[in-house]
Amino acid sequence: MKYLLTIIYIIFTTGGIFCLKSGGDSLMLNLKNGISFKMGYITAFGFLLYVCSFLLWQKLIATYDLSYIVPISTGIVQIVVLLLGVLFFKENINYINIIGIVLVITGVILISIKR
Repeated sequence: MKYLLTIIYIIFTTGGIFCLKSGGDSLMLNLKNGISFKMGYITAFGFLLYVCSFLLWQKLIATYDLSYIVPISTGIVQIVVLLLGVLFFKENINYINIIGIVLVITGVILISIKR
C-alpha cells in the first residue's frame, strides 16, 4: 500500500506541476472591487491535482517513516519534474543537473536498502 500511495502521490504532484506550468499565467486575482478570482482550465486541473497530492502527502507522512518516505518521494519528484521540463518545455539541462540526478538516484537506492 505504501508504494501504491507513493506512486499516486508522485503522479499527482508532477502532473499538477506540469499542468500549472502548461497553463501559463492564466491565474488572475483582482482585489479592487471585491475579490475576483479566475484561472484557465489547465491551471485549475493542475491546482486540483496539487491539492490531491497534498492530501496524499498528509497520509504518507502520518503513516510511514519520515526518514524513508520524504527523501525518496521528493527525490523522485525532483527528477521527474526536471525531465518534464526538458522534454515538454525545452528547458536546458547541464552537467550539474546530471550530477544532481545521479546523486539523487544514488541516495534513493541507499535509503531503500534494508538494514
